[in-house]
Amino acid sequence: MGQSTDVLSRSSCPDQGWFSEVAELKTIWWLEIHGKIRTQTLSPNTTYGAYLIMKISHRAYGLDSMPSEVSISVGDRVYTNTPYLSCRDSMKQQMKGEVRVPCERKDGWMEIELGEFFSGEKDEEVKMSLMEVKGYQLKAGLIIEGIEVKPK
Repeated sequence: MGQSTDVLSRSSCPDQGWFSEVAELKTIWWLEIHGKIRTQTLSPNTTYGAYLIMKISHRAYGLDSMPSEVSISVGDRVYTNTPYLSCRDSMKQQMKGEVRVPCERKDGWMEIELGEFFSGEKDEEVKMSLMEVKGYQLKAGLIIEGIEVKPK
């Protein structure tokens, strides 16, 4: 996520989860979110999932027009998928069929899986990302809490 004040604002969120501040996407044409973690900071020999934790604001638009590409890589192993960040219209959701959309969590936030990986014995870097890959679509209203890595 960029640090430009024209694109992103950091604010307190009344019903936030882990962090004291969240990032809210204002209006942009292009979106990329990246994160990384070392496997040595995790339990060895465990399968983990990485999830983008997010909300959609009431003034959101453009998030359900095109899918994004999510990926996770550990060494030479790469997992990719193309979820939609929002699917507010049930008709659109039916048309998209089996396409991935965010799931609501018990804490009120939504999550979308970026992928899963196995934390073996050796220390490796895990790279996680969400990127827009098809064209440019004006969008706004995405609130990001962060990327959560948890055992599956």
